[in-house]
Amino acid sequence: MSAPKLLLPATLLLMQSIQSSFANTDSLEEVAVIATRAPQPVSELSANISVLSKEELQRVNAQHIQQSLSHVPGVGLQRGNGQESLPSIRSAVLTGAGACGNVLVLEDGIAVRGAGFCNVNELFDTHFEQAERIEVVRGAGSVFYGSNALTGSINVALPVAGDDSIALELGSYDYKRAKASLGYGEGDNQGRVYLTVTDTDAFRDTSDYQQQKFSWRHQSQFDNWQLNYGLTYTNLDQETAGFITGRDSYRDKTLAKQNPNPEAFRKTRSLRAWVGFAKELSDNSQIEGKVYVRDTDMDFLLHFLPGDPLEQNQQTGFGWQSAWRYQATEDLKLTLGFDGDISDGALQQTQDAPTVGSAFLVATIPTGTHYDYEVDAIQLGLFAHADWQPHPQWQVTLGGRFENVDYDYDNLGLDGRTRDDGTSCGFGGCRYSRPADREDDFNHFSPKLEVQYTVNGNWRLSAAVANSFRAPQATELYRLQRAQTVADLDIVEVDSVELAARYDSESLSATLSAYSMDTKNNIIRDSAFFNIDGQATSSQGVELSLRQQLSEQWSWRMAASYADHQYDSDQEIGGVNINGLQVDTAPKFFGSAFLNWQATEKINLEAELHHTAKYFLNPVNSSDYEGHTLVHLRGSMQINQRLSAGLRIENLTDKRYAKRADFTSFTDERYFPGDLRSVFAEVKYQF
Repeated sequence: MSAPKLLLPATLLLMQSIQSSFANTDSLEEVAVIATRAPQPVSELSANISVLSKEELQRVNAQHIQQSLSHVPGVGLQRGNGQESLPSIRSAVLTGAGACGNVLVLEDGIAVRGAGFCNVNELFDTHFEQAERIEVVRGAGSVFYGSNALTGSINVALPVAGDDSIALELGSYDYKRAKASLGYGEGDNQGRVYLTVTDTDAFRDTSDYQQQKFSWRHQSQFDNWQLNYGLTYTNLDQETAGFITGRDSYRDKTLAKQNPNPEAFRKTRSLRAWVGFAKELSDNSQIEGKVYVRDTDMDFLLHFLPGDPLEQNQQTGFGWQSAWRYQATEDLKLTLGFDGDISDGALQQTQDAPTVGSAFLVATIPTGTHYDYEVDAIQLGLFAHADWQPHPQWQVTLGGRFENVDYDYDNLGLDGRTRDDGTSCGFGGCRYSRPADREDDFNHFSPKLEVQYTVNGNWRLSAAVANSFRAPQATELYRLQRAQTVADLDIVEVDSVELAARYDSESLSATLSAYSMDTKNNIIRDSAFFNIDGQATSSQGVELSLRQQLSEQWSWRMAASYADHQYDSDQEIGGVNINGLQVDTAPKFFGSAFLNWQATEKINLEAELHHTAKYFLNPVNSSDYEGHTLVHLRGSMQINQRLSAGLRIENLTDKRYAKRADFTSFTDERYFPGDLRSVFAEVKYQF
């Protein structure tokens, strides 16, 4: 279905909501920084940017960041076991070595992983539990960010100022979480520390986790310099549950609780620290930037691979962001910047016990070291950005970013597909192939043009064309299999066009967007187990975000998406050319509706209805998951000036569903079962 046809029903819904609005409410202007790395009123942001406010985040009180991001249209993040997740912004839910490169994950504007070393689950490195806001770019972002923002970006922002508080939450499956937020100082010299500690069993056997997060934020002023400092440390110790197999096996309450991989685990630690600075150079110019360091390491049992090998990866690096802003005329503002990120990453994959299975698996997957390599990565970006207002009703934004990503790969093991002692495997060679030392260099220029037209005090229209990109990840280039000795990969890029309409009044805010995206040079693993590029997909969709105050006590919200994602290049799988078929794990419709009741001044209740439509599980579209509809309830009570309480019921109807459904030729359908009805209660004390 074409974008114009998709646009019609959403437009009718939007117009009906506008005509029915009648109440008056006042709200403070929210700001966000993800567009230009500087505070901007949310009302002035591009239509493809959504901001989850502190109020929304506190109401959801998410255990997993997916629970918050489901409030944003176009974001179909799938929740895994524990704190794991798979990304999706205006795309299918993505898996594989390069999936993380499609969505740039930031905390206070800093990428949580380096461009060549992202991790598909890296959202658990953010301190989202204490966020003041979460900013989401759907589709191409601005030129202030480069590689890995292919289809979108997520920025978790923690405040310097706020209320001092401690909170304790208890819930189903022996869930326990404690949070503290403590501030000091005032004005231009103040700071805040945050602590979140979580310990829980889980709905499924042997899948508990413990997690600790600590953050510090501080701001000060020195000799006309505005300074801000930040640090976040996270630690996750997680037992992981694997897929259960068999068509609709998630419906079996007993089977759904089982864990076929009780040996699986993930242990990961991350640390980021930075100093930000800004100074007015004159009445019409200023400089600003950040300098940061980053360190992560993770031990991860690859329970989904034969032999259960252990992956250990590390990354250490530093970087900087800089911008010079110049108000050239009253109507023209220019920004120039130069960013850099220098990282040293390493990965080891080892196996202790012999492989169990067929003679082929036993012969080709030996014990010992499979991979052992280091990669020095340098990412450099130069950008220019212009905001021009040729007329009070017109706003033009034009920018471009040139970026270079360079890898210097050093294989610390033996080259080739032998055992680690140099002996050969049977059946033609070992599964894992270690390429020889090499260097890889990637260059790309990405432009963006957006035009906004303010019709009147309520309506604003916009149109944008943009190019976004990502460099191949280190694991795509150097973690090879079978006979492949070199992965000759290039930049993955997306060309996009977007039209949008935004309506704002005292009682109603609505944004309707229609987009078309062509993804070129996708990287896949083909039937010979080679990492190759050159594949393409085509996506068209419509997104609706709506908030309406129905009366003094009642309000409702909606975040809905309808999209069509198709393979757009020839590729044969099992004798079937998938060109023109639906991309797997890409539901055409998903969204949530929220009804809020401010029962009294101190009591608030909210119901959420979430729906995910049917989606195919494999590229040939021969297997599917039927989708699901879930109901969640939330309530809060202000007991007195300092004490409040909250209650959440997740999956109120006790629906048996799959958080994730998948298909392989070895297992057929397989699932991560969703949690059944669960209840969580929190008590919070402010002082």
